[in-house]
Amino acid sequence: MLFNKSLKSLIVLSIVLGSCAILSAWSVTDTYFGNKFNNLDARAFAMGGAGTYNDMRPFAFSSNPANLTLLKKNLGFQVNTSYLRNEDNRSLPLYNSFDSYIDDAVYSTNVNKYDDFAASILGSYTIGAARFGLGAYHKPLLSFDANYDEQIRNNRNTDSDTYPEMIARNGIANTGLLNQTGFVYSMALYMDDVREINIGVDYSLINGDIEQLKTIKWTDWARTTVATTDPNFVLPDYAETMKTTMEGSQIKFGTSIKMNSRLGIAASISPKTILVNKGMFAIDKSEYSTSATNMVDASHVETAINEDYILPTEFRGGICYQPRNIMRTWLNMDLEYVQWSDVNEAFDDVWNLYVGVEHQVDNHLPLRFGFQSLQSWQFATEQVVVNGVSTDVYIANKIITPMITAGSSIKVMKNVTLDLGFGYAWREYEALDMFGDTYYNDKLYTGRTSYLLWPNQYIALADRGWENPDKVRESFMTLTTGLSFTW
Repeated sequence: MLFNKSLKSLIVLSIVLGSCAILSAWSVTDTYFGNKFNNLDARAFAMGGAGTYNDMRPFAFSSNPANLTLLKKNLGFQVNTSYLRNEDNRSLPLYNSFDSYIDDAVYSTNVNKYDDFAASILGSYTIGAARFGLGAYHKPLLSFDANYDEQIRNNRNTDSDTYPEMIARNGIANTGLLNQTGFVYSMALYMDDVREINIGVDYSLINGDIEQLKTIKWTDWARTTVATTDPNFVLPDYAETMKTTMEGSQIKFGTSIKMNSRLGIAASISPKTILVNKGMFAIDKSEYSTSATNMVDASHVETAINEDYILPTEFRGGICYQPRNIMRTWLNMDLEYVQWSDVNEAFDDVWNLYVGVEHQVDNHLPLRFGFQSLQSWQFATEQVVVNGVSTDVYIANKIITPMITAGSSIKVMKNVTLDLGFGYAWREYEALDMFGDTYYNDKLYTGRTSYLLWPNQYIALADRGWENPDKVRESFMTLTTGLSFTW
């Protein structure tokens, strides 16, 4: 699919680190859109993230502002923490001498760990048949943290049980957090002793600093090998840096309706939000001879960034049902509609599903289980030649990320509860190679007709496109905790 060139300035920013995607985990793939935090309330997280109707914890109003008065507490406070482990495996198809597929050969594995926190406070008061409440919260909205390390080795025969020489090392080091500080007003109207209608509005400030770095560094062995042949031969190290600051505001509306003692329904909507994204993008190229301290040449090209960063419209509806059961039971289910066409016309709008259940067993020990399925987008680019002209081709691929969750809680004191939640998610998709192979062709820098760094001369180094993409398998393990106080 070919897009208008006017999109290029925006898309280039999303691909400078090799790829671009919007998913819900801390992955190196998500360099532009970031990794979204869904529900940091440990109880709701353990129930698959379903919590649009939630009258159990003070942090619930960060997902739906109407939940503030639904809680029916004069005062509430909650602190949540999140710990995540991401494993990224990238592989290529392996063929035998008859060009028959054998298996996928993993060429890079990265394991990274991240942690975050969130907090909320609320107060509400009943006047007659109505209840009014105010609350505030602070939480991470998007994380841009990501790390990647890749070794580039030559094709020397390994019959001697030793590794081939490392000629370069690739790296991605991204840091940044988009924080959201929200202020919530909620009101409840009691129809009778059971039925009630809650409405709420959430106005939040969003800001954060993001720094992304992509590097290619030649090893001392590679520099020495090239310089030994001719001291004038040099290999260029490469670095791309992007530093930006985002800021803006978002509004969300919500309602929670208690139909009877067993059924509640709720909905929330956050319209399309446009943030201001300002900063710079720089490319640095430094050439060295025999050592890292002997710099022969250096270049620095810097481009200013001043653009809109769009958060799509999100509509979410949910129910909470408490069936007649020997064990007290809560069943929560949410359905979310994300209007990704707000971001780019190449994206279709998607539906996300969240389901969870809680059973109260002996001694009021809750057992929670849940499931969620998230649909997200990968937006990639590739240069192809059309009618003799090099043209950028933009491709949008949908990715599904399922997650299973579980958890429980401990009653520390009468008004103090500790919640625990655990989640395991996985996904598999295809992606373009983040570092093109042609960069490691030393003939480009020496002018020779033969390789100096690659012992077997028969290879032809070329950048891989969608005809031979990476297969990426990722897994995510998340542990969340929440300490809440209500009065």
